[in-house]
Amino acid sequence: MLAAIAELLQANGIDLVALGVAFARVAPVVAIVPAFGLRALTPALRAGLALLLAAAIVPSLRSTATAVSATPILLVLEVARGVLVAIAAAVPLYVASMSGGVIDSLRGAQEAAPVPVVEGRSTPLGVLFSLLACALFLGLGGPARVVGALASGPFDLSQGPERVAADLASGVQIAVAVAAPLLTASVVIEIAGALVARAASPAHLHALLAPARSLLLLSLTALLLDRVAGLMRQASA
Repeated sequence: MLAAIAELLQANGIDLVALGVAFARVAPVVAIVPAFGLRALTPALRAGLALLLAAAIVPSLRSTATAVSATPILLVLEVARGVLVAIAAAVPLYVASMSGGVIDSLRGAQEAAPVPVVEGRSTPLGVLFSLLACALFLGLGGPARVVGALASGPFDLSQGPERVAADLASGVQIAVAVAAPLLTASVVIEIAGALVARAASPAHLHALLAPARSLLLLSLTALLLDRVAGLMRQASA
């Protein structure tokens, strides 16, 4: 029965081998990049999304599919290629979530806000920043660029570790650019709070200073939101 289905698809111009190669490239992207839903989608929906994206790059994989059919080990290399593209696309989105988590940590907010499209123990601002980054990724044509990268010509997989390191270093730079002003402000606020508490002694102002610190950090975050969005847009472009 399966052979008959394969022959029918082949007769209608659907190359199952090429589709399998395309799926091997696309699957890591759908599994890793938060903008594609993560746990918010059922496994069946994620597989369907991967097949849909794979169908878009099948025409560019005819020659590769022939090589894979001759050497199955090359299919593993296709998965590795998909992983490299997925890491490059996912790093800015995960950095956005981490930056929001740093802000929540500075203001003393420890509550978790679990959301299916954000991995790990996310915080309220972490979720907000992650959703913002995902919206920018989708709105600026991120899926189209990912598909274009997956459909491009072959490249040297030996450069994979170097590319991953470069992507992670870029993510660290974005995180530092976002968090550095807030870390500096947090230190200044702590010092100012300590001086005010010392000057007001023996009155106890700790119950007042903690909410004030949180309010000041949130206000500074609001002022820096345009810069944060700009960095996320640049990273997602």
